[in-house]
Amino acid sequence: MAQSANTADFHIATGPADRGGAPPVRNVSGVLSEEIWRLPANGADPAAIMSSLRAQLIAQGYAVTFACADRACGGFDFRFALPIAQAPEMFVDLGNFHYLAAQRGLDEAAEDIALTVSVGGNAGYVHLARIGGGDNAPTALIPSFTAPQSADLNDLIARLIATGHVVLEDLTFETGASALSGNRYDSLAALAEWLAGDNGRRIALVGHTDAEGALDRNIALSEARAAAVRQSLINDHGAAADQISAAGVGYLSPRATNTTPDGREANRRVEVVLLAQ
Repeated sequence: MAQSANTADFHIATGPADRGGAPPVRNVSGVLSEEIWRLPANGADPAAIMSSLRAQLIAQGYAVTFACADRACGGFDFRFALPIAQAPEMFVDLGNFHYLAAQRGLDEAAEDIALTVSVGGNAGYVHLARIGGGDNAPTALIPSFTAPQSADLNDLIARLIATGHVVLEDLTFETGASALSGNRYDSLAALAEWLAGDNGRRIALVGHTDAEGALDRNIALSEARAAAVRQSLINDHGAAADQISAAGVGYLSPRATNTTPDGREANRRVEVVLLAQ
């Protein structure tokens, strides 16, 4: 995503947020351009990504005016006090993000940069905001990023709001297992950030199984799968426990046939249901 607009009120952080309060900021004006990049690579490390971008900025003559990481920034209070792009385009793991502000030039030719780097699933995400710069050409950075490839992922929150429920398609479970097959998932990062945007939001995670085995065993397994996803949202993505419930219905609500391997795999899923506030 890339966009440009005139602005007279863009906030650059100059320090961390105090608990329960907003961070100190400096207001800057001029032409605002914003870009979001996604690094589709397993094991993306926000610290390493930020280190590379920081080195490029310094080499181009910028002076770093402030930098911090996740809890040292102020976590939730810091992230939501600043004009950082929202999910699903930009994912910010509140326990694993880096922020940097930098500036070069003086007076009307001054150019400010605000960078936010985080992870979602197995990918790294960067939000770059550039403000001002006079007639200078926009800063060129080389993050080796591409735009998100999954349309389903990009509109996950929109579909949840529009229909009241959505399947977390990127989660995987093996037959008979309750643990998630992977490490981190984009869908959970998106959900956690959306939940963090309003503490009145509530969801239920509903587990489903294929039809292998007895019903009571499958109901217990589906409950365990939903609970595993809930714990991942809480432990890995910083979501609030009181916003998420979990339940399981076994194989009573299939979305595909249970007579083929592909159908059984499709039925092993966790669905998010939007609850009334």
